[in-house]
Amino acid sequence: MDHNEMIEKKIIPSGKTYEFVFEYFSEQILSGKLKINDKIPPEREISEKLGVSRNSIREVMHMLEINGLIECVQGSGNYVRCDPQEYMFKSVHMVMSLMNVHYTEVFHLRTGFELVALRLAIQVASEEEIEGIHEALLNMDQASDSTESGVWDAEFHKRLIAASHNRMLILYASMNSDLINTFIEDFNRRIMDSDYADALMRSHWSIYEALVNKDYTSGSLAMNRHFEIVEEQMNHL
Repeated sequence: MDHNEMIEKKIIPSGKTYEFVFEYFSEQILSGKLKINDKIPPEREISEKLGVSRNSIREVMHMLEINGLIECVQGSGNYVRCDPQEYMFKSVHMVMSLMNVHYTEVFHLRTGFELVALRLAIQVASEEEIEGIHEALLNMDQASDSTESGVWDAEFHKRLIAASHNRMLILYASMNSDLINTFIEDFNRRIMDSDYADALMRSHWSIYEALVNKDYTSGSLAMNRHFEIVEEQMNHL
């Protein structure tokens, strides 16, 4: 990108300076003027264009770096990146904690996005991804205790979502993985010796078979059955 294109006219900020600078960077990214891997003009050029101090520019650049949107390369400059997952993960968990969000609320959202993930996986999953889901099922089936079963149960769902190739589904699932995985492991421990454990295992196999056969109708029925079992037991926990 030509740095001169970024320098048009000095804009007089109003309100808090860092908010003004943040809005400037947001507009540059949202408008497509800054794209992934673009080198950002030097702080001096941006400060002259916006009419603010270099410290204000540096403050916002640091915030964007923490958010995973900018990478500061020593001796080279600042570049646009897109690796916000860790920051978003921490932020979502803090918000959920402050709001006292219960895992049942996450479960209700999960029922929707996993059905979408299954539909997409049926369309685009590779043979290797399907085999990976099969591997998770076999390990879940052969688990020696509820803890091991819970780990592979969570892995089954993680691999199914990954097989959707939908980055937003994968990102969302990743942000909530700790809460979901803790719930799955706790849930498996509670129902390990009940009749529901067998029914739950059968529903997992039915989901996998539907994926192999590219049959979303039977797959959605199996997925809904899976969630019915979980919700019914969840109400008694």
